[in-house]
Amino acid sequence: MRLAKLLFKPKWQDKDAAVRRTAVATGNDADLIQALPSLVREDADAGVRLAALKRLNDYEHWRERSTGDVDGTVRSSARSMYLSLLCAGASAPSMTRRIAELDTLAAAELEKVAGTAAQRELRAAALERVTRPGLLVERAIADPDAQLRLVALERISNPGLLERVAERTRKTDKIVSRRARELLEASRISAGDNAAIGVRARAFCERIEALLRAPRIDMEGDLASIHAAWSGLGEAIPADVAARYRGAHALVLRALDSLRNPQSKNVPALPADAELASAPALVQEVSQTAVTEVLVSQARFDAALVAAQAQARVERERRNALQEEIQQLLPSFAAAMDSGDSATAHSLHTRIREGLKSLRDAPAELQRRLLPLEERHAEMKRWQHWSNNQRRRALCAEIEALTGSGLHPDALATRVREAREEWQRLDAAEGIAPDGEAGPGISRRFHALCYQVLRPTKGYFSKRNEVRKSHSSEIEALLERAAAIGDDTTDWNALTALRTETSSALRALDEVDPRTRTALAKRLKTVIAQTSTLIQTHERDVEASKQRLIEQATALTSRGDHATLPREARELQKRWTTLGNGRRNIDQRQWREFRAACDAVFGKLDAARKDIEVQAAATLAQAQELVTEVEALAADETSPAETVKAQLRDLDARWQATGSDDRVLTQRQRQAHDAVTVRLKDAARRQRLARYVVAMKKYTFLRAIETGTPQSAELWGAFATTVPAFDAALQERHLRTQSGTAEGEESEEAREILVQLEFLAGTDSPAEDRQRRMSHQVSRLSSRMRSGSAATPERELDDLLAAWFAQTPQPLALEGRFTRAATAAIDTLP
Repeated sequence: MRLAKLLFKPKWQDKDAAVRRTAVATGNDADLIQALPSLVREDADAGVRLAALKRLNDYEHWRERSTGDVDGTVRSSARSMYLSLLCAGASAPSMTRRIAELDTLAAAELEKVAGTAAQRELRAAALERVTRPGLLVERAIADPDAQLRLVALERISNPGLLERVAERTRKTDKIVSRRARELLEASRISAGDNAAIGVRARAFCERIEALLRAPRIDMEGDLASIHAAWSGLGEAIPADVAARYRGAHALVLRALDSLRNPQSKNVPALPADAELASAPALVQEVSQTAVTEVLVSQARFDAALVAAQAQARVERERRNALQEEIQQLLPSFAAAMDSGDSATAHSLHTRIREGLKSLRDAPAELQRRLLPLEERHAEMKRWQHWSNNQRRRALCAEIEALTGSGLHPDALATRVREAREEWQRLDAAEGIAPDGEAGPGISRRFHALCYQVLRPTKGYFSKRNEVRKSHSSEIEALLERAAAIGDDTTDWNALTALRTETSSALRALDEVDPRTRTALAKRLKTVIAQTSTLIQTHERDVEASKQRLIEQATALTSRGDHATLPREARELQKRWTTLGNGRRNIDQRQWREFRAACDAVFGKLDAARKDIEVQAAATLAQAQELVTEVEALAADETSPAETVKAQLRDLDARWQATGSDDRVLTQRQRQAHDAVTVRLKDAARRQRLARYVVAMKKYTFLRAIETGTPQSAELWGAFATTVPAFDAALQERHLRTQSGTAEGEESEEAREILVQLEFLAGTDSPAEDRQRRMSHQVSRLSSRMRSGSAATPERELDDLLAAWFAQTPQPLALEGRFTRAATAAIDTLP
């Protein structure tokens, strides 16, 4: 086995990349599993590296290869898988590290994390880093976490987007919808919208008047907040609303003063209309409407004062209860410190401090009891500081261990960032500033170690800066191409593509140096504006040209010359196509108008075509009827020939009159016509050859008698007459049969007749008669050469039959040869 390993390498080390890919994807060799991390980085084939990555399926390897592999396909696949694992969080590292890695992502990747991450904390961190307003709107509407929806909403400043969010969440999220409308109103107020300012001012008037109707001893804070918000509205408040507010504010101040001095049981009466002139200056500004409202609700005002005094008593009771609660917390606070439960002690200390803050003036006895407990709590915090220093030393050791660890630069930067954040949290937990009580020595050591770890990563981040410069160069090249396009360009497709490419570059500015983004964005927006102007001018020209084509197409509907309409309509359609595209909505509207005009033209042509089709259908029906009649005539075998001929001539004339060009009907008519013609020819032939048929029937009757077969005498009389030569010879032979004449001897003349008859029929003669047949052929040829003419086949057949009938009966063999030859000769006649 060891020798085999030395002689034959495993398949995952094969020279063929395809073999290695298959082995890496499916093999279970322990050496292969151990070598997968090195294959991910070192194999020469990108497919093998990707297969090893999939086999490992490790977060760190996916992340490292997403930027470190030389092949773009591997980087793309690794980046996609890395982002999926980052969002899923199933096998990803700690949340702190994942949040730190967000700083290495591009804008589109950050948006993906903000929209698809499973953990709320990761989505929140990604949301802090994205800037695209559209994504903020999407998250404010669709994020599953209510708090994140509000966070995204607070970052939206565009009034149109705020209005969209408010409308989209009107039925699904009342809190977001209400907050969006508040932000929208604030935005309009800050922009100087008089209508919004008036609405907000009236709302403040209603709030301060509500305080006036139900005054409280602690309403000074509410009054101050309302007045501060009122002051922020500026000078655009309507005069009547301002007077209403000032009057209500003055009355609330008087009511508050009455509540603070309950010893005065008689509340001074409000000044009447006649006494306004002698009232203080502040009261003189009260609007007539507010004074009238207060006078009408005087009884309710007095009741509110009594209620406020009762509320003051409630407030004193609350303070007493709060003091009692703090007294009860002190033993628990001491017990927590005795047991070393620092978390509980910190919590109770916070509650005690908040209670003392609410009391404002704590009793001396309470402060005396709290003083030793505060000292013990301070001692506990010092011990906690010592413990945190232990953690700080551990952080220093962890950072020091990162030196030479071989981690990816992004991973090193993330780990250092996590350590620094934890260091800051430790300082914040103790309430100390950097380089404070933690000791300047350990702090300097920590920062020096961080610098030492990050120093080797400078090359990587320098390379990333080069990549950013490369993206900047691409954008510069795009801007140069845009500058080279003049105002007289006619390549509108290229111009539209340039505008699209420029818009994409504007959206991808996250990939360039942040310091140059603003300048590049401004230049890109200028190019977009210029190209948009040129495209809009072209779109207006296209709109005017297409409008002219619409008018021309509409004019075609009133033309009467149908012959040229299709060509002209198609020509207009071609010209429409060559004009190109304009603005989408106008293009669609004009296309509907143009198509309607063209449809009207073709509809008119369709109507004319339908008339022609109706005529053609009538002609076709007539032709079908004639073909049916011809086929019926072809099938009729009982009508006389003359009648059939007359009907056929009439049907032919009617068929020619229809002028039908239907190939199927024409073929059927021709076939039926030929069938009738053939039947007429056959009838004429049968009539012409009827004498031969009757003669052969008589001959057959006589041969039956001659061979001894009795026949009825009446049958002979029933035979029709033929030609005189046949009738005379057959009648004489019939008389001989009655006299009992026996079969005669074979004669040379009979053989001569048979040979001539067989020659006429085109059948072969027996071997013994071949010489006779040859002599007959020579004699026949000589006679034709001498006379220059020859008898017709029918004439020859008549003579031969008459000669044979006139002979005495011959032997059966010769009679049989005659019957066959005569039948064949008759069949050869046309």
